[in-house]
Amino acid sequence: MHRSGTTMLSKSLELFGLFVGSKKEENDESLFFYKINEWLLRQANASWDNPRNFNFINDEFKKKVIKVLELHLKGFRRYEYLGLRKFLKYKDIRNLDFPWGWKDPRNTFTIDLWKEIFPDAKLLHIYRNPIDVAESLRKREGEIQKTFRKNWRETAKELLLIGKVGYQSSLRLQNVHEGIQLWQEYIDKAFSLNGEFRENILHIRYETFLENPETTLQRILEFIDIQVEKSSVLAAAQMVKSGRKFAFIKDTGLIEIYRQIKEKDIMKKLSYHNILD
Repeated sequence: MHRSGTTMLSKSLELFGLFVGSKKEENDESLFFYKINEWLLRQANASWDNPRNFNFINDEFKKKVIKVLELHLKGFRRYEYLGLRKFLKYKDIRNLDFPWGWKDPRNTFTIDLWKEIFPDAKLLHIYRNPIDVAESLRKREGEIQKTFRKNWRETAKELLLIGKVGYQSSLRLQNVHEGIQLWQEYIDKAFSLNGEFRENILHIRYETFLENPETTLQRILEFIDIQVEKSSVLAAAQMVKSGRKFAFIKDTGLIEIYRQIKEKDIMKKLSYHNILD
């Protein structure tokens, strides 16, 4: 789920040699895979903040879009992921012979397509308590709305009625309760992959990562088959900041929302039911 520590985790693994893309956007997401995932969601009339439609894709849909994915994995656009040197060396992203991957919460849903191309993929899923996730998203939406400034491109979109004007990233997530609901959609989907991926999926609790970064990083490195010196793990662990663990407990309004949802099955399953008495 978005705002769950995915960027922190991705940057940590890059320190150990995991390649996650040459050109990336501000959240450390490969532009190549980010654009493809956005395109995939649109084909199902879905979006990152309303992904439910993607649950209804069928075999005919899969066949059509997988051809598009295969085209781009070996096409010129792969330059955006590989960079010049790797682009010249590797003619198809499927043929990479070094540790690589990509970070994008949208993978939670689009994995139903990617697994057809990368059947041996290993999935690393980091999750965070829903109150902090929803509040972080709400604050981000407020900042986007407050800082929006219309330029000539936005004006052209209004005049021509094309594209998306950046008034807001997600109207839905201005509401904390909707953020919690979206969190559950992502969590339910991620854990539903256990039966299919078995030993090739690893779930990491954000708060546990903050509490024990060295142990958590070592566990992840073993999972993705990357070996590094213990001193390197320790150095990376010391860069992890623990200040954002259960940030909501400083806000009485958020505490009340927490108490309303703490007895839900998913909260008990993830041990988030006993954060506060």
